[in-house]
Amino acid sequence: MHPISSASIESLPNELLLPILEACVVPSLFSVCKRWHHLLAFEVMPSLYKKIAQLYFPRENAITQRTLMLAKVYQLNPGLTSTEKVYEVFKQVFTLAKSISPLEFKEKTEEKRGLTLANYFSYLLNSNRLLLWKKIPGGEEYLSREEIKHLPLEKKGELLRDWIEENCKNLTSLNLSGAGLTYLPSEICQLSQLRELHLSQNQLTALPEEIGQLSELQSLDLSENELTSLPLEIGRLSQLEWLYLSQNQLASLPAEIGQLSKLQELNSSQNQLTSLPAEILQLPQLQWLDLSQNQLTNLPATIGQLSQLQQWLYLNQNQLTSLPAGIVQLSQLQTLELAENPSKNIAEKIKQRFQL
Repeated sequence: MHPISSASIESLPNELLLPILEACVVPSLFSVCKRWHHLLAFEVMPSLYKKIAQLYFPRENAITQRTLMLAKVYQLNPGLTSTEKVYEVFKQVFTLAKSISPLEFKEKTEEKRGLTLANYFSYLLNSNRLLLWKKIPGGEEYLSREEIKHLPLEKKGELLRDWIEENCKNLTSLNLSGAGLTYLPSEICQLSQLRELHLSQNQLTALPEEIGQLSELQSLDLSENELTSLPLEIGRLSQLEWLYLSQNQLASLPAEIGQLSKLQELNSSQNQLTSLPAEILQLPQLQWLDLSQNQLTNLPATIGQLSQLQQWLYLNQNQLTSLPAGIVQLSQLQTLELAENPSKNIAEKIKQRFQL
C-alpha cells in the first residue's frame, strides 16, 4: 500500500489537519481523506521538502539547487516525487535515530511521528549530537550508563552542552572523520581549546557560524563532504595553519579567508571554483596551494604577492587559458602543475621559469 493512503487521520499533527477540516464545510471522512491526500501530494510535501533543503543549505538562493543537493546527500532516486522524497528522508533520519537510541523505540512497532519540520529538525539535530558525543573521549561510556541510555533521544541531546562544559575543557584534538554527520551541532564551539579538528568523510553541507569561536584551532580538515559554502566566520580562526577543503561542492571561497594570517597550507582541490577572491593574496604565510580539478578560468593578476609559496602550486584540470605575468615573481616556488588546462597563451618567460 502506498504510504500516503496508509496515513490515518488520528496520526496527523493538528497544524496540518486543522486547515484541511476548515476547508471542508461538511467534512465527511472521505472528503477529509481526499483533501488530505491532495494536500500531501501537491502542497504540503513539496513545501516541506524545500524547507528541509533550506536547513542544509542556508546560504544557497536557488531552491532547485538546494533540493538537488539534498537528493544527493540522501542518495534519493531522481524519479521520486516530492512527497516520496519527504517520506524517504524522514525514514532515513528516523532509522538513524532508532539505531542511536534503540531503547526509545523498543516498545513501538511503527513510528508515527508527524511529518513536520520541527519533528525532522529535532531528530536531525539530536542524532548528530549523539554521533558527535560518541567520538569525544569518554562520551560513549557516559551514554551507556543505565540512567542515560533509557532517556529519549531529545533528552540525551539536551545534555550534551553541560557534559562538554564539565568534561572537555582541555580537549585539543578531535577526530570526527567518517562519523556519519549530516549536521554539525553548534556545541562544537564549546571545545574552545581544540587545535585539531578532523571532519572529513561525512555528509556536511554547511558549518555553523559558531565554528569561528574555535580560536585556538590550527588544523581543520573538511575534505570529502558536501559543502557548498563556508561561513564568513571562518575568517576568525586566527591561529589556523592548515585548511583542507578538497572534494566538496564549493563554488567560491569567502573573502574572509584572507584574514587567516597564519595559514600555510590550503587544499581546495576537486570543487567547483570558477575564481578566487582577491583577498587570498593577503595570506602572508601561505606555502602550499592546491586548486586542482576546479573550474578556474583565470587567476588574480597579482598572484605574485604570495611570496612564501614554495614546493607546489597545483592548477591542473581547470579551465585556464592563460597565466598572469606576475606568477614568475613566485621566487620560492619549485613546481607549477598546469596539466589538462586549455592554456594556449602562456608567456615564454613563464614557460622557462617553470619548465612548462
